[in-house]
Amino acid sequence: MLSVRISEVEKIVYIEVNGYISSNEAKRFLNTYKQNTRSIKSNQYILVVIPSIFECENNEDLRTVCMSFFRSGYKKMYLVDPSNYIMNVMNLGKIEQKMFNKSVKVISSVKQIK
Repeated sequence: MLSVRISEVEKIVYIEVNGYISSNEAKRFLNTYKQNTRSIKSNQYILVVIPSIFECENNEDLRTVCMSFFRSGYKKMYLVDPSNYIMNVMNLGKIEQKMFNKSVKVISSVKQIK
């Protein structure tokens, strides 16, 4: 399951990821995400991705969703991953991993967001 929640007060877009993600669900999420974030200026917001244990039908769908986040132009992007689950599951190449680490700060708790 993928879900999006926007906090206007905090200026944060929360993305929650868990369970089994089918290709159709990933496409529906992208459409919902685009509709919900259309009214905000993403460069004034922080993106926070909060994953739990999940599995994807097609890993390319996950890459597509992630690339849409990169293109959105958020001020800062955080990944709440205390056990380093995402980095162990996603098999990124050296260049992809370097780009990811440059753009996304991996944190252990939402409380660490400034």
